[in-house]
Amino acid sequence: MKGAARLLLPIVLYAAAVPGLLGGEALSFQQALQQADARGEILELRRVAIRRAELSLAEARTRLGPELSFQASGAYLASPPEGVTVRAGELGTIPPPISYAIPEQDLTFIEDARNSYFEFSLQLSQPVFTWGRLDAAVQLAEEGLDVSRVELDQERRRMYLDLHTAYYTGVLARESAAVLGEILDILEQIEEDRMKAFELGAANESSVLEIRAQIAGMHSRIVRAREAHVSAREAVALFTRSHAGQTELSTAFREELPDLDEAMLKSRAAERSPSLQKARLEQQQARANLKRIRGAALLRPEVALNLSFEVSGQALPWSEEDWEETWDLDLIVGVGTRGTLFDSGRSPKQTKGAEQAVNAAGLAVDLMIRQIHLQMRRAVETLRGSEAELHEARAALAQAEEERKNAGRAFEQQLLSREQWGAARIELLRKRLMLLEKQYAFERALYELETLAGSL
Repeated sequence: MKGAARLLLPIVLYAAAVPGLLGGEALSFQQALQQADARGEILELRRVAIRRAELSLAEARTRLGPELSFQASGAYLASPPEGVTVRAGELGTIPPPISYAIPEQDLTFIEDARNSYFEFSLQLSQPVFTWGRLDAAVQLAEEGLDVSRVELDQERRRMYLDLHTAYYTGVLARESAAVLGEILDILEQIEEDRMKAFELGAANESSVLEIRAQIAGMHSRIVRAREAHVSAREAVALFTRSHAGQTELSTAFREELPDLDEAMLKSRAAERSPSLQKARLEQQQARANLKRIRGAALLRPEVALNLSFEVSGQALPWSEEDWEETWDLDLIVGVGTRGTLFDSGRSPKQTKGAEQAVNAAGLAVDLMIRQIHLQMRRAVETLRGSEAELHEARAALAQAEEERKNAGRAFEQQLLSREQWGAARIELLRKRLMLLEKQYAFERALYELETLAGSL
């Protein structure tokens, strides 16, 4: 019963780690990519940034058009100005024999002001000439929108690479758990043989403790593999917004190396690199910013057309007869200009700083191209090295398989003990573990090269 319980332990652990054994839905890596692209919050945040950049561009373009504003006010005058009235006879009289008062009756030239006062005005302003400052602001907003779109591509590449790592880490952990379980079964068989030999006095206790230490170490590796598989499934679920316990990672490792034209790969990587595209856009932004700063420099006044319509009065409209006689209308059309004559040297320093930014952006583009070429060289180096190690692991596995066959025949002929036969099988399983690790390394190197080349 003790041996049976130990035999069931790795099976239970492996079944808990592998959703496919429990009826999980198969999820290929391509399906995971599609789900992550459609559902992932990481990319959705970048899409929100794009929409914000689109609104900023629309706002910048509105500054090229006219602006209409209004102002309205109502006031109460505690001491309104008095009017101008000449009373009858106030200017004297004509002496007799004709007596005539001057004026003959009260004359009101300006009526007393009322306590109430109302004013409403409309102002229309249209930029006419700004030395290219507003156009440069629009260009900056356009480049900002393009940068947001490139950052979405950058984030998508990073997410795909992280998803690839999580997905195939899960595949590696799952396959490794199965192989480790087989090794554990053989170790437990060896433990039984050593226990019998110890009980018969043919072996010492040290050999039993040694195999038990190996079994404990194998249990530890199985637990780590199981936990790594669960964590990988959780990571895949995070990217795809799916349930981790309902999916089985179904895409196996690739093992074939495609044709590698390094010169073509370098050219494609530079052409499709989001980082290089962003660097070039930042260079264009630096140029547009320089144009904007120069447009606002000293002795470069802006010209604008201004149209103002004003209405003011004292009586509330339609509150009394002849209310409109208390109101005045006015229309003002003019052309205005505004500029800076002296700013303590701020404008020249801003211009020089912007020029330095343009130069630095150009250097960054050139450096980025060389870095991409170097990254591709290293990616090719890593991939070819991984391919060579993969071939080496296959050869070692083939050798171990042949040795296992030979050991099996020798065991059947009773030329080898069961422990020696088990050691040959364990060695074969260890080679399988090594091959799995090399397959994982090759898959990662191949995907990183594809990511760098933009061929996803």
